[in-house]
Amino acid sequence: MKESENNPEITSEDDSSSTSSPKSENSPHKSKFDVRITNAVKDGDTLNFTVESTKVGDGTTKVLERIFEDFEWLHHCLITQNNINGLIVPPLPLKAEIDPKSAESKSRRQLGNDTNVLVGDEFQRECRNLEKYLHLVLAHEIFGKDHSLQKFLSESEPPVRAKIRKGLIYKLSSAVDEARKGNHKDIDDYFQKMRDWVNNYTTLMRETSNNYNKMVNAQYRVAGCYCHLSTALTQTGLYKDEESMKVNKILTNLSLSLDDAKHELEVLSANDEKTLGFHLDLYARYMESVKEMLFRRTCLLVDYEDANRMLEKAKPQKRQLAEEARDNAWKLYDDCSEVARKEMKVFIKERLFSSQDGFTTFAESQIRTAQDTKQIKSNIYLSIYLSIYLSIYLSIYLSIYL
Repeated sequence: MKESENNPEITSEDDSSSTSSPKSENSPHKSKFDVRITNAVKDGDTLNFTVESTKVGDGTTKVLERIFEDFEWLHHCLITQNNINGLIVPPLPLKAEIDPKSAESKSRRQLGNDTNVLVGDEFQRECRNLEKYLHLVLAHEIFGKDHSLQKFLSESEPPVRAKIRKGLIYKLSSAVDEARKGNHKDIDDYFQKMRDWVNNYTTLMRETSNNYNKMVNAQYRVAGCYCHLSTALTQTGLYKDEESMKVNKILTNLSLSLDDAKHELEVLSANDEKTLGFHLDLYARYMESVKEMLFRRTCLLVDYEDANRMLEKAKPQKRQLAEEARDNAWKLYDDCSEVARKEMKVFIKERLFSSQDGFTTFAESQIRTAQDTKQIKSNIYLSIYLSIYLSIYLSIYLSIYL
């Protein structure tokens, strides 16, 4: 077996050098729309997203209002109106929690359990997640041509919404299928290695994303501590004698420096969320979609093997029907495997390109923030130094000449 099949991360030099775009090995699919989600406004219990949709070619732009349930319905249409066997479905982000209890929970995660401050409603992350979802769908060779997607991005009126519910029976059925077929041994070594890699990598990506978010929240809490300490330093000026006023002046400068440090740490944390945090969260969800695609293929494999066993046990008068069932099961499985092999190849390349962009953007953001922090801290140290120096110089001058 080839080395590139043993390790899903490895691509041959011919594949990597032939193009800079992951999808150019097939006929390139060009997106029909350029989409931006510019704003999100809270309206009671719903969140209204402003979608700017520009049709490629004629340049006509429409500004549309959509809520999360519209995106949810679009996702439902994409997976029910297309044959998704072998396809990696772009993951739909989770619905934003905008009720007061969720805001309190978010504040406690960021600022600590003893905080009484609520983090303000900022929905840039939700806008970016849904915008990325639309970009991924539009870039997909199959989903990008879907009629429901075209209507979603071109018609002013939102689609007719129907409540999508997955009841207890559906969840139990899915759990039973997962337990019965999830660990079924594959007859294709390539896909068996892929399944093992995806199962392991999905867990690692989820843990990495969660731990990274914990680190960012810890930075927010440190920034909050800077704020508390800065406030405490400004409340020390109770005495107005000469020595106390000198000390208070130094403490005031120190308080201002802590405010600047708080601001820089908040900027650093926000940039961490927008760069590497965004990438890790996206691919933690994307790996779940890959896992679901491989599971659908495994189910077709189990169906084919069941059809084979039924053919072996079939009586002569039912043998023809059993052969047809076996042939149909094989065709579904074989077609799915062919599509899945192409999808995995494209996905791995896209993931590598996206990871490179994510880490590059993260590093550039860290460098810019560090440079800004260095300049601010230099000004702070100079201000504190001058305050101390002037206080000492003034004391010496007064002691000599007065």
